[in-house]
Amino acid sequence: MKNHLTGILLILIMVMGLIPYTVFAEDVVSGSSQAENYGSFIDGEQVICDMIEKNGMYAHPRIIMSEEKFAKLKTHIGDDSVTAILLDKLRSEADRTLDMPVCQYEIPDGIRLLETSKRIQRRVAALAMAYNIFGDEIYAERCYAELEAACNFKDWNPSHFLDTAEMSTAFAIGYDWLYNWMSDDQRTFIRKNLIEKGLTQVMEDFEDKPRTRTYRWYQDYPGDNWKLVCTGSMSMAALAVGDEADARTIASEVLTYAYKEAYSFIRRAYSEKDGTYSEGLGYWDYATYYLGLHSSSLASAAGTDYGLADFEGLRKSVDFIRYMSSNTSRSFSFGDDRDSQDTGWSVLLWLADYYNSYDISAARIKSIKNGSFLYFDLLWIDEDKIPASDTAVPTDWGEVGASNASFRNTWDESGIVAALHAGENNYKYHGHYDLGSFYIESNGERFFTDLGNENYELPDRRYSYRIRAEGHNTLVINPSQELDQQEGAECLISGFSGGNEAFAVTDLTAAYEPSGAESVVRGLKMIKDKECVIIQDEITLKAPGDIYWFAHTKGQIEVADDGRSAVVTVGSEKMWVGFISDAGSFTVMDAEPLPTSPVVPNQADNSDYRKLAVHLTNTKTTTISVACIPLDQSEMRPSWIPSAEAISEWIPQSKAGDVNNDGEFNISDAVLLQKWLLAVPDTYLVNWEAADLGADNRIDVFDLCLMRQKLVNGQ
Repeated sequence: MKNHLTGILLILIMVMGLIPYTVFAEDVVSGSSQAENYGSFIDGEQVICDMIEKNGMYAHPRIIMSEEKFAKLKTHIGDDSVTAILLDKLRSEADRTLDMPVCQYEIPDGIRLLETSKRIQRRVAALAMAYNIFGDEIYAERCYAELEAACNFKDWNPSHFLDTAEMSTAFAIGYDWLYNWMSDDQRTFIRKNLIEKGLTQVMEDFEDKPRTRTYRWYQDYPGDNWKLVCTGSMSMAALAVGDEADARTIASEVLTYAYKEAYSFIRRAYSEKDGTYSEGLGYWDYATYYLGLHSSSLASAAGTDYGLADFEGLRKSVDFIRYMSSNTSRSFSFGDDRDSQDTGWSVLLWLADYYNSYDISAARIKSIKNGSFLYFDLLWIDEDKIPASDTAVPTDWGEVGASNASFRNTWDESGIVAALHAGENNYKYHGHYDLGSFYIESNGERFFTDLGNENYELPDRRYSYRIRAEGHNTLVINPSQELDQQEGAECLISGFSGGNEAFAVTDLTAAYEPSGAESVVRGLKMIKDKECVIIQDEITLKAPGDIYWFAHTKGQIEVADDGRSAVVTVGSEKMWVGFISDAGSFTVMDAEPLPTSPVVPNQADNSDYRKLAVHLTNTKTTTISVACIPLDQSEMRPSWIPSAEAISEWIPQSKAGDVNNDGEFNISDAVLLQKWLLAVPDTYLVNWEAADLGADNRIDVFDLCLMRQKLVNGQ
C-alpha cells in the first residue's frame, strides 16, 4: 500500500501546479447563483399572455392534453399497441367508477383529507379522459358529479396543504378537460371553488399570512417533496383558469411564486453529483411526478416550461432510480420508503420525452406490459417512441463524493445486485439512521432488505426500531437509549471502482463518533464472475466495547454449527453467507429493539423479518468481513470462497497511479486524483503509514491533510 500511495503522491505533486483549481472546483463547491436565474421565466402574467397567444382565449383542453393528443390516443383503440393496453384499462377503471358513490369529506386520522383528495383526482382524471377518448357523456356526467360534491366540502383541508394540492390537481384537470362539455354555470361554479379553496389558500402560504398549517412548506428551507407537489398542483390550477377575468390576477401571482420556488428547489434537491434524491426513491417519484405535471402543463399551455426542468441533476436522477432499483425494478427502500416497492413509474415516460432519451421509459413500459396502470401513463405515452428493449447501460454506478453506489453482474433478472447507501442523516427530511446500509438481490429474490417506513404519527418515532440503525443492515456500536447514529452526520462514498471486482467504500466514523468510535470504514465489493458480494467493516473504538452487525431478511436462516456461516433461503433460492475474517460468529435475532433501546409503543409489526447478526464484546479493533454467494439447489456451501484482504488493498495495483488504467498518466487522471484527495476523510488518512519519498523527503499525515486543505482553498 505504501508503494502505491507513494506513486500517487509523486504524480500528484508534479501535476498539481499545472492544473487550474477551476477545473474541478465546480464539483467540490456548490454555488447558489444558478438558482436565481430562473431559466427564461419572466413572471406569471407573461405565462398567461404566452398561453393566450399560443391557444387563443378560453381554448381547452390545454393542461398536458389537447384535442390532437386525445385524437392520437383514439387511433390505438383495439390495436395491439402498448397504448391500447392502457386504453382498455382506462375504460375499465372509468366503468368501475360509474356505480360508486361520490367521495365524502373524511379525515380518519384527524389530520389528513389526503386519501380523499387523491381518490377524487384519480376518478376525475380517468372519467374526463374516458369522455374525451371514448365520447360517452356518461363519463362526463359522473366526473362532474365528483367535482360538484367536492365543491360542497367546507374546505379542502388547507391545514395539511398536500390535501388542497391534490384536490386542486383534480379540479385543474376536470375544469380543463370538461370545459367544452360544461355549461357556463357549471364552469363558473367549478372555477369559483378552485379559486376560493385552492388558489386563495396557496397565496396565504406564498405571502406568509397568519394561518394554521401542520407544515409551512413554502417557508421551510431547503424543504422537501411538498415544494414540487404544491407548486406543481397550483400551477396547473392557475393555467386552467388563468385567462378568465375573475381568475387572471391571482393565477398570474400563483404562477410566479410557484415557478420560482420549484425552479430553486429542483436545483438543490437533485444532486448534481450523481442525481441522488435524499428523501429516497418513493419520494423521488412523488416529487418528480408533480414536477412532470408542472413542466408538461407549462409546455402544453404556454409552449415552454421556461427551463424549469432543464437541470443536469434531474437528468442524473434517472440513473439514481435505475441503479438503486434491482433488476426486478424494486427499490432499495432506504429512508421513509416502502419495503422494496415497484419502481417502474409513470413519470419515467415524461422524463424520457423531456430528455429525448427513450431508454429511460423502458422500466415503465415493462410494468405496463405486466399489468400496471395509472392514468398518468396516458398523459405521456407516445407509441412511436417506445424503446424496443432495455438499452444496454453500465452495470456499476457510483463515484467518490457521491451518496450511493450499486453493482450488478448483469441487467437480467437472474443476476446478482447489491447497493450501498451513504449520504447524510437528516431525520426531518424523511431520513433514517441507516448510513452504511445495503441490500442484496439474486435471481429475482431479495435476500437482505430494508424494512421500510414507520407510522408518521408514532410518538418518539425517531427512536423506533425502523428508524434507528439497529433496524437496518448496518452497524450498532455501544448501544444505549440514545440515537445509534449521529443526526446530521454526512458519510459519502470515499472510494469507488467498477469492473469485475467492483467496490464502494464509505467512512462512517462521523456517524458513530458519539458511540465511541475512532474509525469505522465500510466497504461493499462485488466479484462478478463469482457472483460474490463482500461486506467488510474495519473498526477501531476509543475503548473496548460492543459492536453489532445486522442484515435483515424475510427469508429462512440456517446457521452452521460453528456459527461461521449461514444459508439464507428466500422462495426457492439460497445464499451462503460466511465470514472470511477471523472475528465473529452468526446468530439469528428477531427484528426488534435491543434491550438497551428506548421503549416506543405501537411500532410497526416486524414479525415477517429476521436478522442475521454478529455481536462482538469487549472489542477495540476488528475487521468483520462477510461474503455472500448464491447457491445452486444442491449446494450448501459454495465451491469457491474469497480470501480476506484489507479495504486499502481492493484497488488493483495497475490502477494505483493510472486512474483510467490505460497505461498512461494524463491530465484526466490528475483531475480525478485531486478530487480523490479532496474526498479522503482525515479519519481514513490517519490509518495510512507516512509515505517515504526517498532521501529525507517524507509525506506524513499532516502533509496529506495540508495538501488537501490547499486544494480546498484553491491554492
